[in-house]
Amino acid sequence: MSSKALPIFLFFCCVGSGTASGDWKRDWEKTLEAAKKDEQITVYHTTGPFDSLFRQFQKQYPAIKVTGITGRGNQLAPRIMAERRAGKYLADVYLGAVGTPFRVFYRAKILEPIGPFLILPEVVDRSRWFHGQHHYADPEERYIFIFEGSVRSDVAYNTSLVDPREIKSYWDFLSPKWKGKLIAMDPKQGGIASGSSLSFFYYNPELGPGFLTRLFGEMDIAFSRDTRQLVDWLAVGKFAIAFFATRAEDAIGKGLPVDRFLPTAFKEGLYIRPQQGSISLLNRSPHPHAAKVLINWLLSREGQIHFQRIFSVQDATTSLREDVPKDHVPPAYRLVTGQKFLPAYRPEYIDINPALKVIEEALAKKK
Repeated sequence: MSSKALPIFLFFCCVGSGTASGDWKRDWEKTLEAAKKDEQITVYHTTGPFDSLFRQFQKQYPAIKVTGITGRGNQLAPRIMAERRAGKYLADVYLGAVGTPFRVFYRAKILEPIGPFLILPEVVDRSRWFHGQHHYADPEERYIFIFEGSVRSDVAYNTSLVDPREIKSYWDFLSPKWKGKLIAMDPKQGGIASGSSLSFFYYNPELGPGFLTRLFGEMDIAFSRDTRQLVDWLAVGKFAIAFFATRAEDAIGKGLPVDRFLPTAFKEGLYIRPQQGSISLLNRSPHPHAAKVLINWLLSREGQIHFQRIFSVQDATTSLREDVPKDHVPPAYRLVTGQKFLPAYRPEYIDINPALKVIEEALAKKK
């Protein structure tokens, strides 16, 4: 891969995945027979239309029953860890974003490498994937497989107060005209989807700590701890621009004067993150053969087509498989080789504590 394909951010090392052997058909048949004896698989997953996805899997493999355990990452992680302390190894696979598997399961060393579980040649073949490689969220690139790379923008605005054509750079938000007219979800509040935005601001060499210091230290930015309240205040014009506005679609869908800045609006580039698109295999899996079948199906072209179609109902979900059509994705939300972007799920970018420290210091100087 040419270094020119990565104009600002260097990432995506090509290591750590399985290889397809000439005996893959025999291995696959053995796996399918063993999976029938497993009879089921237990998947712990974050909130989303996973049941629809599992129904598609069971149409293909009716002998394997899928039991889904749903919750937020901060609910599922303590449950799994408590089960394991009690000697109960119930979870086979975890599906969702990257925070929980990286901060909890990976650090607790309770994950199995994904690579040895990859059998189907179309899954093993790195050329089928974005940038010609498999993508992982852990440093060894073995445990947390990323199959979704959705492009997002968490900055929204009141369409009556802001002309988005005037904003070409994130630094434009520091114009004196916006002082006192900005609002953000409180970045210190756990559980909000500000982490990727903060990572982007802090680790982007064109923004960095200096941008965060000025944004939170000079602009009299207001805070909310309620996503609905933040969007309501934006819609009625109490504020002109909102950061970390994860519920903006609610107002947009109601025809209120609210919209998002396009991800491609800013010269500093964009970031990608998996909204729901990482898969991890828990060690001591009670149904390892069924888990192997599910992993290979989900990462196949067929599985990714179903995943993208089902999850795109609520967002512009994008599979990282290059051979999955992206016609449903608006141009500004598509991954394009040569773009400047930061993979916010990578371990070198996932820690937002340095960003929070910068914000805390900037706010303290105002007092």
